[in-house]
Amino acid sequence: MKYKVKYRDLTIIITGILLGFLVVLQARSFGDVQDRIARDSQANVFQEIQILKTTNENLGDEITDLEGQLAKASDQEQALNAIQDEIKNDKIIAGEVDVQGPGVELTVKNSLTGIWFTDIVNEMWSAGAEAVSVNNIRLTNATVGFDTLPNGQISLNGVILTAPYHFDAIGDKKTLSEALTQTGGIVQRIKDSVQNADITLDQKDLIQIDKVL
Repeated sequence: MKYKVKYRDLTIIITGILLGFLVVLQARSFGDVQDRIARDSQANVFQEIQILKTTNENLGDEITDLEGQLAKASDQEQALNAIQDEIKNDKIIAGEVDVQGPGVELTVKNSLTGIWFTDIVNEMWSAGAEAVSVNNIRLTNATVGFDTLPNGQISLNGVILTAPYHFDAIGDKKTLSEALTQTGGIVQRIKDSVQNADITLDQKDLIQIDKVL
């Protein structure tokens, strides 16, 4: 009986030792797993940070490249627009296209000498006129000027001009009007020099000057 008791006690002790060993082993294993998970998590987080950093750097480079392309395209577009505007202006000066817009019409009913025609047109150009015509004859870069015939008549591009003379100018009508009627301007000079000068200046919202055929 005593032997049986001692054997049972020994069995209990051994079982307890084994259970304790298993508990310790499991605890260590769990700790190793936690450490591994923690290390993996830290590694994953670090990797994600590196990926984000690289992505951000690549995105920054891409943005810089796109901004450069945009600036280049903008510069090219501005250059193209400038060229197109220059071509348009050249065509207007050459009389190759119809022109319309606001402007002024200066009408002189008296006979004028050639110098007055030149002075009127020059003042219109100086005031910013985009296009000028005299009695519906458009002046261009090919116009040589006003010719005085032996009988005193004035011709323009081979066409004899007769009164009343209509000078049409397309541009800012207010600026043109102020320039022509200012003190010492062409309107006053004509009135002071031509006897019984009959001259009028009208601002118009729309003037049409046809291209040269």
